[in-house]
Amino acid sequence: MIIYLPTKQTFTNQKEAKSYFGNHHYRRLVKKGDIYFTNYKHTVANDLIQKDQIREWLHKFDSLGLVSIDKFDVYGQYGKFNRCSYRLDTEHYVLITNKLYDEPISKELKGFLVLLKCLCLNGTNTTLYSQNKLAEELGLSKGTISRYMNEAIENGYVKRDKKGIHLLREDIFLITSESQLAIIKNLYPEIITDEDLERGYIA
Repeated sequence: MIIYLPTKQTFTNQKEAKSYFGNHHYRRLVKKGDIYFTNYKHTVANDLIQKDQIREWLHKFDSLGLVSIDKFDVYGQYGKFNRCSYRLDTEHYVLITNKLYDEPISKELKGFLVLLKCLCLNGTNTTLYSQNKLAEELGLSKGTISRYMNEAIENGYVKRDKKGIHLLREDIFLITSESQLAIIKNLYPEIITDEDLERGYIA
């Protein structure tokens, strides 16, 4: 069930609420915190991301070299304000469209699919990890991985064969293009290392 907090009006699902408010206005209400989500067993939201969490994660990503944060001053009608711009590392990222948000699956399975995409080989939707290795890397039990995998396969998001585990929905899990150097690094990490690039051995 979905509740519009200012009036306590209820909707049975997101489709009904979006139809009532309009898709764009509905998203604004969600971001504003006026929309409250529940299911029949327990509350599953307002778990909207808070500003402090975003700040903490951005600085964590910055410390890991995944994001570069550039700070600058902006002058406006009410004085000077601090602003930041963010640049993603051009090698270590994946692209997932917002179509995943509206897929009729649990938020837990959505999270698993996002993590699975992060473990795919660069420029592909394929991971060579076994289910045991996935459990180890993701910090989940083997039973949990098995349950998510079976659910993902049954719903047409994943297939598994001798060559690995493959994400099937390229309209959701986008395949990015890579430079020839990035491909070589990915396949033969012992030949070209990050240290080689930093020292200027590779032009």
